[in-house]
Amino acid sequence: MSLNQDKTLINNIIPYFHDNDFNHRFESMTSKLSKSNRFLIKMEINRLQTDCNRSIDLRGRVNGTCQEYKYQNLTHYLDDVAISVFEEAISVYTKYTTGVFEEVTSPKNSYRKQQDQQDQNRRDNVHGSATTKPAMVNEEPDNQEIPPNHAKIVNLVDFNSRSEERINILTKIKVRLANGKTMMASTTNISVHGAKIKLSALSGITNGQTLYVHYQEIPQDAQEPAVSLDLAYTVIENYSNGPSYWFHLRRQHKDKLVSAVLAKFIKSQRHKFSTDVEHVVETVRCMGYQQLYINKIVGVPLFFSKKQQQLLPEFALCNVENKPVLDFWRSNGNQLKISGLFSKKRLEKMLQRQENGQETLVYCFSHIAKGKKYFYSATEDELIETGQADLFMHFGANKKQWSVYKIFLTPVTDYEWQLPDTLPQHLVQCGELTIDENKQLLKLHDIELMAYIIQISDEENKLKYQLRQPMNTSVAQLQQFCHPEHVHSGLSLVETKVSTQRSEDRFNYQTRIIVHHKKKAYLGATVNFSVHGMQITMTRTVELDKGELLKVEMPLLAKASGKPEYAFLDYELMRVTQEGRVLNLRIITSPETAYGPKLIHKIINNYKHKLTAQVTPPANATKSLNLLYCSNIHCLPVVISKEGNSYNISHVINPRNDNRLFNLFSALSNNKKYCNVSAISKNNIFKELFFGTLKMLNTNMSAVAREVYIEVSSDKNSGTYHATTHYFESFDGVDAHREFILKTKAAGQLFALRVMISRNHAMDYKTVSREIIYAAKQASYRTRHLQAQLDAVVGLGELIDITDEVMQRFNVYF
Repeated sequence: MSLNQDKTLINNIIPYFHDNDFNHRFESMTSKLSKSNRFLIKMEINRLQTDCNRSIDLRGRVNGTCQEYKYQNLTHYLDDVAISVFEEAISVYTKYTTGVFEEVTSPKNSYRKQQDQQDQNRRDNVHGSATTKPAMVNEEPDNQEIPPNHAKIVNLVDFNSRSEERINILTKIKVRLANGKTMMASTTNISVHGAKIKLSALSGITNGQTLYVHYQEIPQDAQEPAVSLDLAYTVIENYSNGPSYWFHLRRQHKDKLVSAVLAKFIKSQRHKFSTDVEHVVETVRCMGYQQLYINKIVGVPLFFSKKQQQLLPEFALCNVENKPVLDFWRSNGNQLKISGLFSKKRLEKMLQRQENGQETLVYCFSHIAKGKKYFYSATEDELIETGQADLFMHFGANKKQWSVYKIFLTPVTDYEWQLPDTLPQHLVQCGELTIDENKQLLKLHDIELMAYIIQISDEENKLKYQLRQPMNTSVAQLQQFCHPEHVHSGLSLVETKVSTQRSEDRFNYQTRIIVHHKKKAYLGATVNFSVHGMQITMTRTVELDKGELLKVEMPLLAKASGKPEYAFLDYELMRVTQEGRVLNLRIITSPETAYGPKLIHKIINNYKHKLTAQVTPPANATKSLNLLYCSNIHCLPVVISKEGNSYNISHVINPRNDNRLFNLFSALSNNKKYCNVSAISKNNIFKELFFGTLKMLNTNMSAVAREVYIEVSSDKNSGTYHATTHYFESFDGVDAHREFILKTKAAGQLFALRVMISRNHAMDYKTVSREIIYAAKQASYRTRHLQAQLDAVVGLGELIDITDEVMQRFNVYF
């Protein structure tokens, strides 16, 4: 990876660094570059603009006579040429920065520069003047050997739907371009309305262009009028591998006679050739990694719709991992108060933030007074504007419930809610939806905003905020950050697991229960319940097996009915966690307990306005919400796989956003299909960071957090970047962190990462079973190979950029 080729562009951009429209100008001037190159250029510009306090002494290093030269309390020794360069650089950078230092210390008349030029002249004389064009970043051929510590990039939403089957028929064709140029080629697959062709030259063909294809080997019935098979196609996709180029085409005109000839030819060849299922295999790949990831996300995706001119949360995707984030916002009555984070004024300000991809730090705590639970929250900007940062952080961090969140916002516009059908139309099953299911699907069209809330705090870094020393100790000043008691509570929780959809809605509510089993009584509490089922947590481990019958005593039922005997109901144990603390139950009714479902239904109806529902939308609605989130991933997920006896980071999930970490790892790689993740996987780093953590986890345990710094430095002679990793625990105390941060920021770039590591459940193929069966009939090897890849996944790491939060945590200012 080199920046030397972009030096001219950098020099052209730097003079505008302090202008108000710098970001717009930067986007315009770098619009033709790849995302990774733009990231490197911006990082280099920020480095060059860093303040510098180093004196320059060129005595003995240049031909000219050096003299004392003072600038802003620093004394330099420069010759006339260097002084001229210094003053010119100051006029560009507006102050003494790293860029000024490097320009002055590398003048054209320095001995080193002259020696380098002489050496280059000698090399040119020996080897001749011919030079080899350097390889551009991300332009290596596909068959290149991939270096160690490189992870393949996988996209979770890259679906290519087809309305008809394509058959792998090889036949000669003549291709004519719009400019009249013709060339011989061949098809690799054909359908009635599409084709894939192979050419030996690119010839400037791009997506969206029109190609004219003449089929030379398709026979026609002599008894029927001849049909011209010189057809116009639109290029919809192209790729290359070595000397060959492939183009996916879609037929432009829907002539029935042409379609009939093509259909007859394809039918006659079907027994000789296989069906092309490449797009089905890739869909299974996307859906497989999507399932493995989304069931382990540690943050909460919230989806907002507009009601009475205000954006309010409508749905939240939930799983076992992100449950603690939701539980933080439960009131004493078990109502979910998370919508209090998004007041109309705050949401408008957050949406106005254009830098950092509309991400915001929010600090929160809860406070109990006179038996009531109050929630407090403040964004970083709000704390700075009010001057209450030290007081809020010191007071809040001393509370039992303290949390720091990173919130990402993504406006939802023109999103396609109908999932594409990968299989041919005659194999697609279209079941009729009920009225309630249709209502749920219609709600998706009202969604205008998505938020991702991820917790980046724990008990360890909570202690750092307690060290803040406020000048003003009047806690009454914090009342402005208290949430109103009545906030929107119409949020519906949707489980990410599509295969575990329930037949009825469940409602989150905690109430005391007693489980009677084999003449013993066990205390517990409900997590949620529905008319015919419930989930409960026990105060201690209970040794029970699936299928056992339990008598459950719920005092709430006796209170609601006024009959003590109605407190007892019979349930069947459907599932129990390994530690025996969480039980899933299904009600069993008999003539003696027929009152149970009716009484629970009555309680739910009476208190529905106070309960948070875990709704059961149709599977397509859940898939659509999962897909919307996977189209806007803000953190950087990495996939950990076991290959043989070794573990490694096998894949990086493309966040499809301007993600600093993804840009860093992709910029460090010379292959556009891979990320160089050596910063978190080389030497013993992977073993200590991921493998050691995974050994302690099982699939039912919550994710474990680790925090690391990545120090990025550049070699100005070669123009290459190097990444060095440091563990947070390797620094002894707050002062050591501050010293390292200040030193690194002055010399290069610093990334602080919070890595959430979890162990995965085995892949569940039920949701893609039809696609796998269809693909395996035509490409069994590819299908088996893909299944082996998915089965090899043992863990996930969700990487969060917490650089801004770390500055606040250690109270570092520049």
